[in-house]
Amino acid sequence: MRALELQGFNGPASLQVVDRPLPEPGAGEVRVRLKASALNHLDVFVSRGLPKRALPGVPGADGAGTVEAVGADVDESNIGREVVLYPMRTCGVCPACQAGQEVHCPKMAILGEQVDGTLQEAVVVPSTSLFDKPVHLTSEQAAALPLAWLTAWRLLFTRGGLKAGDSLVLVGIGGGVATACLLLARAHGLRVFATSREAAKRQRALDLGAEAAFPSDGFSGQVRQATDGRGATAVVDSVGPATIDESFRSLAREGVLLTMGATAGPKVELNLARLWFKHQSLVTSTMGNRSEFGAMLHDVQAYALVPPVDSVVSLEQAPSAFERLEAGEQFGKVILVP
Repeated sequence: MRALELQGFNGPASLQVVDRPLPEPGAGEVRVRLKASALNHLDVFVSRGLPKRALPGVPGADGAGTVEAVGADVDESNIGREVVLYPMRTCGVCPACQAGQEVHCPKMAILGEQVDGTLQEAVVVPSTSLFDKPVHLTSEQAAALPLAWLTAWRLLFTRGGLKAGDSLVLVGIGGGVATACLLLARAHGLRVFATSREAAKRQRALDLGAEAAFPSDGFSGQVRQATDGRGATAVVDSVGPATIDESFRSLAREGVLLTMGATAGPKVELNLARLWFKHQSLVTSTMGNRSEFGAMLHDVQAYALVPPVDSVVSLEQAPSAFERLEAGEQFGKVILVP
């Protein structure tokens, strides 16, 4: 079978399409014939050696396809099932896993990060990774869901505790998590505002249901004006040092800044006095539990949500797709098809 192999840590230049043996599922495992996969910023980071993984390896956390083989102890009725893959590997036996808190499993790994992922024609995963594909989505659209939409759902509703009527600012609209936040928040009745340096991305945000979209420079004043001077209930900031101050300025009293990444770098400078006197919070999150993955897929199905797809390319075109993601040119998910 064909696979996109990472052979070094020099970014897109380290990617090569190779032939690999078709993997066989072991006990409790299944083999999924992938119809589509999707890229995340995680794949870009891994291609640059952050974190380092064993080489050669196959990137990719997101995938949708059809179960074509099962191992021992897996019901054969799964064969032919259209599925989307839960993107995390966990031990299943530790106290965290037993409590349904897979994000805290000490052996937690993400597909494509420390174990071979989905940028190949077929992948073997535990049967517990299988979830039914939402029926209204194509395989390309379903492949856009796993890591970004799971991260967004947990960030907004488990960690952020947001509810209908709350106001939310999405800083730097365009990526998979930000667009997922926009659609999930709107489905749950939140007021959503977006920011971007690019007018075209601001218009796309409006088309997806944002109430307003502002240029990235000095957006806090416009947020306050749009919220009658109060500020937003929450801000999702995945940029980091370039925007963190404006994000906090955009918050209402007792507002919460939500973050799950930092594309401009992990180190920021905070004005703690502002947080104290306005009773504001900084809340972090990443990925999510199986129960949250199921809840996210339920919302996608119940609200007929469709993830924005930026582009669909072949495995051979993957290096240019990685470059597009690394440059932040995309709006929505970049999809690869075998």
